[in-house]
Amino acid sequence: MKKNLIPISVLALAMFASANAKEKNPVVMTINGQDVTRAEFEYFYNKNNEQDVAEEKTFDEYVELFVNYKLKVQEALSRGIDTTKAYIDELAGYRKQLAEPYLYNPEWKKQAVQEILDNKKYEVRAAHILISLDENATPQKVAEAQAKLDSVKMQLAAGASFDSLARVVSQDPSAAHNGGDLGYFGPMQMVYPFEEAAFSTPVGQIAECRSQFGLHLLKIIDRRESAGEVLVAHIMKMFPRNVQKPVAMKQTQHFIDSVYAVLQGGADFARVAAMCSEDQYTAKNGGAYPWLNSSARFPQEWLDVAFQLKPGEISKPFTTDFGWHIMKQLDRRKEAPADSATLAQLEAQIDRDPARKAHYAKLQEDKWMQAEGLKVNEKMLSNKNRSKVLMTIGKQKYTLKQYDDFCAEKYGDEAKYVPQQQSLDAWKRAEIVAYVDANLADRNEEFRNLYKEYHDGILLFDVASEEVWDKASADTVGLRNFFAANKAKYKWDKPRFKGAFIECADDELLVTALKQIYDNCSDIQECANQVRAKVLTDSILTPNPKQPRFHIVNGLYAPGDNNTVDREQLHLDIAATAPRSNMPIQMTYGRVLADGPEVMEDVRGAVVTDYQDYLEAEWCKKLREKFTVVLNNEELNKIKAAQK
Repeated sequence: MKKNLIPISVLALAMFASANAKEKNPVVMTINGQDVTRAEFEYFYNKNNEQDVAEEKTFDEYVELFVNYKLKVQEALSRGIDTTKAYIDELAGYRKQLAEPYLYNPEWKKQAVQEILDNKKYEVRAAHILISLDENATPQKVAEAQAKLDSVKMQLAAGASFDSLARVVSQDPSAAHNGGDLGYFGPMQMVYPFEEAAFSTPVGQIAECRSQFGLHLLKIIDRRESAGEVLVAHIMKMFPRNVQKPVAMKQTQHFIDSVYAVLQGGADFARVAAMCSEDQYTAKNGGAYPWLNSSARFPQEWLDVAFQLKPGEISKPFTTDFGWHIMKQLDRRKEAPADSATLAQLEAQIDRDPARKAHYAKLQEDKWMQAEGLKVNEKMLSNKNRSKVLMTIGKQKYTLKQYDDFCAEKYGDEAKYVPQQQSLDAWKRAEIVAYVDANLADRNEEFRNLYKEYHDGILLFDVASEEVWDKASADTVGLRNFFAANKAKYKWDKPRFKGAFIECADDELLVTALKQIYDNCSDIQECANQVRAKVLTDSILTPNPKQPRFHIVNGLYAPGDNNTVDREQLHLDIAATAPRSNMPIQMTYGRVLADGPEVMEDVRGAVVTDYQDYLEAEWCKKLREKFTVVLNNEELNKIKAAQK
């Protein structure tokens, strides 16, 4: 007896869990044996009534519409539309777009912003050696670049100077004169892979990363707290070109000294800057720059002065390689406030940074690997039996052959150049994403409902096009019969004009030709054919066929559609309107229909719409006869009551 206790307990627990789940999300209707849960129904109902609180009648009508919707989907499934390649491809395209915001943590931007704000408290000074590499380089080219970088690492390990190697080896042009030293920098001043490596590596250590520029070897020289930000303005006198600095300083010193004397006399700095500064970028703003930190891309001597000054203080004239400067510090703060505008600006910058987004995607994938219990038995990699299991995710197993196939597809003939750990990591990431994606609908109710909406919507469109929309437009006999049976519906209270409204140039020959055609032709369409044949082809009447000197509109005119028609044909008391200057002659030809259309074509648009409604109603009747519909009115009434 004891042997049965555990299985019975487990079974009872499972039955209780199942019953509890159904109680929380009960079935509200069953269409052709397919259950519709309350959650699914409410999703569609609420989406269609977002702006209005539905009344009882509206709710009941919606239930009928929803049943019809589900019946049409069942009809599409019975026809196998969901198995066609066109449907499968279209749905797959929609699903890929739908899944992304649900697949990856939508909070990643906030995490990225917080990382930037944290890093803004510091500045890093680093030197680097660059081995240039195209962003889309082949595995062989990557392997060759990596070999060069590994050689540099070996030389460093043997005692070589980073500065000396950078000057000789680095493919960053600036390294020849700065030994790879990039000075101090803050977040978002370097490409993200470089920034991430620099801010996460201790001082004195060497890091390695790859960016769109190639492979980098970084040496972290220093890390310091940020000096905050300053708001400064400057007046600049540029050095003459092609003149050595000592000579240039002497040639321009009198000017800058004169400006300084004026400032010392109490002149307004902004006004003097606007008049005298040769920095065109800032002169129009009184010499002022936006807020700057100490790692901004300015000459170091310029930044030194900017941060040595106090608010309101004006510097003595000083030089950089570009010229003389006089600077005033306008304000100073510890760091930029993390207000809504700043955060929005950072998020906008992050949106334009695919490398940063890829980094956070990898962090999410790492979490999935842990949460889903991804395990790789690397001891199996050399096993000749490629049907053996290499990796598991949850209960799903992945073989060595699947790994081989992935490498062959991703790397092709150059797979041999890819380090095994790199290809294995790429495979793990591809499979964990596919695994989570495949289970997304089971784990996210909102995505499940949205995906089902697209799934059913495409099916519905295909089957409804065939049964209603396309059929109504193409079934000429059906349209005419429907019109004949419902002609009274299309009568009107006020007369309408059926014919042509003509505008043309004030040219006697042209006017005569058009009048002759319309006076001797009772059928408006035939008149139009004759105009095309006799007037448009006549080089005298129509010198430029692309710009004819007349304009004709055939149609059915209701009162108010056209002032000229209203006056001349419907005899309404309508004020005259000025004709177009290039077509001052106006004419109308046709007849007045007193109380309704002559033929179906007169109201074809309205007839097609009504015929579609008729076909749909008849179709829904047949579907209700074909498929079973069972409503759980008790649960539906609960939903209806909750809407009041």
